[in-house]
Amino acid sequence: MTQGLWFVQSPKKVLGAVENASYNEKNRFDNMRTKMQGKLRAVLEVLPEELHGDVGKSWLSFQFNKAMDRQRSNTSSRLRNDIGAVFVAHLHPRVGDALDIQDMALRAGYADLIGGRKDNSGKMTFHPFDAPALHSDGADRLNVETFLKNKLVMHVAAAVIYGKKKPIKMATNKPCVSGPRCMQQMHNISNSTPGFVACAGALTLWALSMDVELKKEGQQTGINWYSCYELYLRYLLEGLRNRSKPVLALFREWDAELFPDSEMSLGDVRVTNGAAGGDELDAALDAIRNAEVEEEEDVDMDNAGDGETGDGEESGDDQ
Repeated sequence: MTQGLWFVQSPKKVLGAVENASYNEKNRFDNMRTKMQGKLRAVLEVLPEELHGDVGKSWLSFQFNKAMDRQRSNTSSRLRNDIGAVFVAHLHPRVGDALDIQDMALRAGYADLIGGRKDNSGKMTFHPFDAPALHSDGADRLNVETFLKNKLVMHVAAAVIYGKKKPIKMATNKPCVSGPRCMQQMHNISNSTPGFVACAGALTLWALSMDVELKKEGQQTGINWYSCYELYLRYLLEGLRNRSKPVLALFREWDAELFPDSEMSLGDVRVTNGAAGGDELDAALDAIRNAEVEEEEDVDMDNAGDGETGDGEESGDDQ
């Protein structure tokens, strides 16, 4: 989940790239070449080490694509068919019934919730940092104090790693436990990472969008969901590198909600790697840079990166 691989539609191209030994994660978003290197490394992190020698071979690309197709199908079904009650709990009365999220015509009316605004010509445009569904205060313009802190986003993430029952209970304040077959247990996921939060943000907006299939680019909206994921990822990495109080607080809140027993949170450590800073992203990064800075802790974390939680596994469909 944390690598945004579900939005990548060209695994053959990614797996066919030659690994550059001089690649620096800090430069991941500089150009198309470094972006491709970032995607390649994301794939390598989730591939068993014994398969690394087969990278570039057509059979591996085929199998990887097949696995991602299965995960996309499982995830889209989970969000649209199984956890409608989560969206009702957080977005009522806009989402009035658990079945509403399955209706494309009704989802068309949620455009403003995902950052949709009509320009002067009447054309709908997408503003990924201005989505009320991502803000805990429902803000329709970026508010760094509340961005990505909406518990709806946290519970969407919970649906992927814990299964379909736990997020509904979390959203409705009922006692809940996770079973041993969920992704969180299988991969020992113990804290939130930038990629984890970024992917959950993009998935939340996709679930509320008119798009029918979970793909890199939505057929109905034209929104590039992988780019949306990357924007959020860059924002979070920048915030961690600069020790921005809103971003550090974000990770603490996520871990308190999803991993209450965890002994480590990125909100409590210093991160030394990350990414650099469209107009909206620059504005978001400027907002983070201008936010109050928290003094550094003694603990250092050299490679927080995206974080990897095993994209190829199913996530406890019986939970």
